[in-house]
Parts: sequence; structure tokens; C-alpha cells
Amino acid sequence: MKAKLVIEFDNERAREHFAKWLCASGEQDYWSWMRYRQDEEPGPITVVDFNYHKDGKFSAGLITTECGRLDD
Repeated sequence: MKAKLVIEFDNERAREHFAKWLCASGEQDYWSWMRYRQDEEPGPITVVDFNYHKDGKFSAGLITTECGRLDD
């Protein structure tokens, strides 16, 4: 079942900077955190792929994900 998390920013520039941070280094912080969580919980609980681009362009407005496990 798909699930959404909506984060509402005060302005477009803040949204864009957050999305760029996530793309540049936020993923790595998240994966470091999830390595420990995976030891505690089975199943595809980790986002293993963040999709930031739509039609070849960076899209801060919608980031889709694919879940799995880091050790797969």
C-alpha cells in the first residue's frame, strides 16, 4: 500500500533547498540510520531509491521512492 508524507514549506526556495540537501547528502544520513533499523525489523522498510527527476528535470515538488533493504 502506498503511503504519503507531505511537508509544506513557507516558500518555494526553502522547498528546493531541502530537496537538494536530501539529494546531495540527506540520503546517506537516512541510510546510516536505517542500517540499524533493519536489524530490528524485517521486510522492505527502507527507501533504497529516491527519484528526484521527472522528464529529465529535477523536481522538488514530487520525489517518489522505491523500498527494499540495503543488503539486497
